[in-house]
Amino acid sequence: MIGIVLALLSAAASGLAVVLVRKHAAKSSVLNMSLVITVVGMIGLWPIALATPDVNSINMLGFLLFAVSGLLSPGIVRLFYYKGLKTLGASVNSSVFAVYPLYSSLLAVLLLNETLSVWNAMGIASIIIGVVLVEMSINGKKGHKNTSWKDFVVPVLGGVALGVAALFRKAALDTSNAPVLGVAIAYAFSLLPYIIILASSKSNRGDLSLKRDLRWFWLAGIGQAASWLLAFYALSLESVSITTPLLSVEPLFVVGFAFFYLRGLEQVSARLIASVALTVFGIVLITI
Repeated sequence: MIGIVLALLSAAASGLAVVLVRKHAAKSSVLNMSLVITVVGMIGLWPIALATPDVNSINMLGFLLFAVSGLLSPGIVRLFYYKGLKTLGASVNSSVFAVYPLYSSLLAVLLLNETLSVWNAMGIASIIIGVVLVEMSINGKKGHKNTSWKDFVVPVLGGVALGVAALFRKAALDTSNAPVLGVAIAYAFSLLPYIIILASSKSNRGDLSLKRDLRWFWLAGIGQAASWLLAFYALSLESVSITTPLLSVEPLFVVGFAFFYLRGLEQVSARLIASVALTVFGIVLITI
């Protein structure tokens, strides 16, 4: 029961953080947003992690698995996520990203010869219809620029990376039950892609201003770090089949918060809400 509550709180915290990022996303770059939010999270997470008994629970294999999961997500995934957010908006981007359990299920069928149940098949159909309706609900509407299917490539690729990262994360928790330290390690290694980009691009280094972007994204950084911490604890207490669908309801929180806080940036219509709800329903079915 505690794991279920933590998973829902994680989804809510992440949804609020996404909306806070969207509010100021036009003022910054994808790299700067990702870097600031990650650095803020590390500052808050590492002192907590070092004060917990997790330090005595970690082993080398667990450390490596946490590191790989962090390199993928939040590392690479965060770049994809905020790129999609700037293109599609908070509500649409979050709903497309959340379908990553679909990729895991299809890969299991193709590579592991697993079979799909009737509920899984219904979930796949619901996800496909939901995503199509999401795309249709924003094109031609006031407050939204017309989008093409090409705009969905970035969040789809990000969702694939997120699905792979989730597998590494669960394996790490099974190997070393150290959720707090695991989040801190993942955050530390998530900085690697940003450091490589900054080292290889003079223009990105010139555009970097942590002081400027910190004013806009520090609160979102705290929200995302809290979400990750809650999600890791949820995964350590409950099975993936229970926590994954609960974590995947984040788009519903994003839509709800966007309705109140992003009225000048995004139009949250009844049709969009219904489309996102249908997608989330499909995600729940696919993970049964």
